[in-house]
Amino acid sequence: MTEVRVVQRLANPADLVWAMIGDFGGLHRWHPQVSRVDLSWEGRIRTVHYVDGSRAVERLEARSDAMRRYVYVVVDSKVPVNNCRATLHVRDSEGGSAVMWSCEFEPLGDGEAGACKTLQAHYHEGLLALVSALNG
Repeated sequence: MTEVRVVQRLANPADLVWAMIGDFGGLHRWHPQVSRVDLSWEGRIRTVHYVDGSRAVERLEARSDAMRRYVYVVVDSKVPVNNCRATLHVRDSEGGSAVMWSCEFEPLGDGEAGACKTLQAHYHEGLLALVSALNG
């Protein structure tokens, strides 16, 4: 399995950050690449619509307000990966909080470097936008 991990430190308290990112259907509220999210199956399946017209389907596997974390599986995406399991987690950190967005996956074909680059950029851009959304 290949892993991608991006960590963003914030001056905001972890509970405030979780209030924004903890909504599985709310990704479009803070990620600039996401135009909308449609939920189905009682909120456990989300279809993420991107500003470039592409989409991804993701299934919520676990969510914990106490741990400020959710885990989801990418069911369908333009990124060339299989068995992609991702985690979005916020924890207390000195002076504020830290958000970790990570995933493990099996690359398709020779696409490991490209998949890593795409996912890392997506996570990084989203977490930078999160900082702006919380402080703007």
